[in-house]
Amino acid sequence: MFTLRFIRLILLCVVLALAACTKSDRSEEAKRLKDELHEIMFKNPEQALARVDSAEQAGVFSTATANLIRTNIYGNKGQMQLALFYGEQILNVPELKREGDSYYSALLLLNGLLERNGEWGKALCLSDEIIADVENDREASGISEEVALRVKSRALISKGDCEKDLGHPNEAERFYLEAIDLMMDGVKHSDDYWVIDGLVMAVLEATEFYLEVDRPEKALALVAKGDTALARLDRCPDMPDYVHHYRHNNVTINQALVYAANGQREKAEDLHQKHLQAGKPSVYDFIAEARYLAMTGRYDEAFRMFRKSDSLYFAQGRAINTVYIQNNMMAEYKALQEAGRKDEMLAMADRMRQLTDSIHIQERKADVEQQQEIRLKEAEIVSRRQSVIVYRILAIAAFLVCLFIAYMFWRATQYNKVLFEKNRRLLAEIEQREREEQQAIEQLEATPEATLTANQQLYCRLCEMMKNPDVFTDPDTNQDTLASLVGTNRTYIYDALRECANQTPTDFINGYRLRHAAHLLATTNDSVGLIAELCGLSRRTFYRLFNDTYSMSPTDYRKVAKK
Repeated sequence: MFTLRFIRLILLCVVLALAACTKSDRSEEAKRLKDELHEIMFKNPEQALARVDSAEQAGVFSTATANLIRTNIYGNKGQMQLALFYGEQILNVPELKREGDSYYSALLLLNGLLERNGEWGKALCLSDEIIADVENDREASGISEEVALRVKSRALISKGDCEKDLGHPNEAERFYLEAIDLMMDGVKHSDDYWVIDGLVMAVLEATEFYLEVDRPEKALALVAKGDTALARLDRCPDMPDYVHHYRHNNVTINQALVYAANGQREKAEDLHQKHLQAGKPSVYDFIAEARYLAMTGRYDEAFRMFRKSDSLYFAQGRAINTVYIQNNMMAEYKALQEAGRKDEMLAMADRMRQLTDSIHIQERKADVEQQQEIRLKEAEIVSRRQSVIVYRILAIAAFLVCLFIAYMFWRATQYNKVLFEKNRRLLAEIEQREREEQQAIEQLEATPEATLTANQQLYCRLCEMMKNPDVFTDPDTNQDTLASLVGTNRTYIYDALRECANQTPTDFINGYRLRHAAHLLATTNDSVGLIAELCGLSRRTFYRLFNDTYSMSPTDYRKVAKK
């Protein structure tokens, strides 16, 4: 009892020490700075990073909060290695769950980077962690149930993307559809456009998946779900006009692709015309329209549309990257292939190959620079961990471990004492029982033979014969062996042992073997395995019989028998 109280006292001291050494964020100042950073992180990421560093040094942000913001900034800048580095620092940090949307946005961003980097196993594991987190600890993060559904839906979509990249289309389909069903059922009455936009995105990505794996007939079922998603989006009062326009364009041309792929040209063309009338197309809309035109055999129009998409893409100041090659150029390459324009197709393939090589070289250079920065940051982390506070925590932890080990050692000693005393009592009872059995046999042997029954006479002969260890230590000794040695049949042996000793022949033989083994355990240092063999038993059978008979293991018996 004293030991337990002492441990509780030490733990209380540790908690108080940690509380005294921990600096809390200055909440209001931190909140105001986060809002400012959100405004400038896209326009001026370098300035945002500098302000995050300053805020961390001044104690406005904790290290975990600063790393969360850095993950978002570097991820949006496309600096994958740094985003991954800081993203790994924020995983499973309890205090960050209070950040709510920002925390899960960073995790989903990290998930996308892992997927893009080809680390599908890590991405799948992180998706599972995100899903489990929003299911079990949603209240701790302060997010609404609807936001939790969006986060879970995006994590399921990420799992679908990973399974698709791994070549498991059936698994990918299951995750895509689960994401759609989750949002369809969970946000029926929501008026938050950011939440419902997750449903639109899920429908679009599942549709693209069916078109990519050449299962367009399955995409037909998603057309109605796309219309439902748009209808729900339209009822949101605070939805910006550009979101309304952008999503309607996306879904309309996406549905036109589905109908065209299924040979329903009239429906497809109606949607295509609707899309053209909407105006203000995005790069995605141009690419999707070009794919639609190629799918319907209007290749010249398709290639003009590809040129428009390129013009808009570069007019927005965006650089050529692997996503551009995969989405834009690969779509045009497939259209050239379908049109039978072999020379242009080969030229496009060469251009994609050259651009891919150039991008890889640039990425390697960027990776080297980012790795240098990562090493500097790691050195800073190591330096912080060498602070006085950490040393104190480690010293307290070591003391607690030693205290715990001492306590467990004391418990083990007490347990061994109790067990030893119990085994001693068992040994005394066993020896008393064996003495009584031996006295009964001796009394039977001393009785005049004329007064004994046939079974008693046979039992005496068996007991006399078993005084020779060679009889029962033979592994092959059994009921037939006993009958042969005393010159009778096995039935008489069984009857005699059952009447006089209330034992079967097997129990009778094994009783002598175990008593012989007990003698060897007490008088020799031979191994248990050797003793079992010397007694005519297998190791496994010996352990079982010995435990059943003596209520302790052979090793424990040896300990008490030799004391």
